Amino acid sequence: MLLNKSCPYSISFRYHFLIAAILGIIVVFIIVFLHPLGSNNFTSPFKTLYFTGYGVIIFFTYLIAVIFSNGYYLRFKIWKWIEELIFCLFFIIIAIIIAFFYTEVIINKTPERLTLILFLNWFKMVFLGFGVIMFVVTVLLRSYYKSMNNVMSEKRKPPVEQSKIKLKGTLKKELFSVEETSIVYVRSEDNYVYIYYVEEELLKEKMLRNTLTNIEKQLSSLIKAHRSYLINPDFIILLKGNAQNAKLQLKNIEDYIPVSKTYFTSVKNTIN
Repeated sequence: MLLNKSCPYSISFRYHFLIAAILGIIVVFIIVFLHPLGSNNFTSPFKTLYFTGYGVIIFFTYLIAVIFSNGYYLRFKIWKWIEELIFCLFFIIIAIIIAFFYTEVIINKTPERLTLILFLNWFKMVFLGFGVIMFVVTVLLRSYYKSMNNVMSEKRKPPVEQSKIKLKGTLKKELFSVEETSIVYVRSEDNYVYIYYVEEELLKEKMLRNTLTNIEKQLSSLIKAHRSYLINPDFIILLKGNAQNAKLQLKNIEDYIPVSKTYFTSVKNTIN
């Protein structure tokens, strides 16, 4: 399902500052020149200045929302499309709420009209007539600049071929080059091992004909959690359960990884 797929994320303040500025400019342009929702009926010598305030609201609301999303991402290292859409919707809703108080208190100067019924009617009108458009624009802008940010990051990266290790299969020419730090876990099944690793923020899989014991000798940083699993401790989020039914939650992985009784203590000590 698309909503559960990984979505690229950037914590770059420069990138988010640019998006916030563009969104603010778009809002001011629409209100000043297109006059939505009857804004052309407003008469004041400071009309343009008042309308610019809506762009300022969008600008700072977006940046504040980004602070919370950055904290979430840095803690869990997970950002899917469901989080992306929730973030954009949350940002738009908060901006509309602030804009309501700005309209009634600052522009109309009628704080006595701040009632729940007026707010609900106003929110419905603005969200359906304006908020949906800004929601779509926000999603598209973030997608565009995230892709551009990833391209620029790749250009700045130094060659990393030397940091890669070559995992050997039992077949003579079977080699797999990968950065050891990008490996999330290794699973064995019959005479094969499946290596799960992160590349360009996406989880990928590579199959080799070999035993888990041989792969363990080649990957010194991974720990054994089960007779069929090797785990990268850097990707561990949580250890659930006790020695009888323990499971590991890993970054970028939806399914839990079993921890056998034999390795429970060593895994727990590693996490601690």
